[in-house]
Amino acid sequence: MIERLHRQLKAAIKCHEKDQWTKVLPTVLLGIRAAWREDLGATTADLLYGESIRLPGEFLASRALPEGDAAEYVKDLRQHFRRLRPTNGTRHGERRTFVFKDLSTADQVFVRHNAPGGTLQQPYDGPYKVVSRKPKTFVVHIRGRDVTVSIDRLKPTYIISEDEEP
Repeated sequence: MIERLHRQLKAAIKCHEKDQWTKVLPTVLLGIRAAWREDLGATTADLLYGESIRLPGEFLASRALPEGDAAEYVKDLRQHFRRLRPTNGTRHGERRTFVFKDLSTADQVFVRHNAPGGTLQQPYDGPYKVVSRKPKTFVVHIRGRDVTVSIDRLKPTYIISEDEEP
């Protein structure tokens, strides 16, 4: 369970561009605590505090707090815990390489670097322009050279045009 939390924490920290992970840690932890968990039917903060936590954007809008007594809350909490069931663990023995569906039409791609780096280092470099495609490899223009890269290491880019409306 701790390993799963560490995996989730590291993945969230890697999404930020800051070099100092300690600066983004409070935001990442708030996101993890406020995220809805399907297996629990609540957020972890809901289970701990008995109500949703207020996120930074919610401090500007006022709302009435629900009223109720502690006995009713305890009864509801016990019923909720009786309905909880353990979830199936993941199967780590089966390893299939994932290939993005949009990779065949992408004009630019990110390239995963396989060299071991820092635990909080971003796993992909790019985006780089695709020069040509073969069934298992792409030729990608990286730093002035055309490099052949396996599709297992590629991830398509999704670039939002400034001309498009949301």
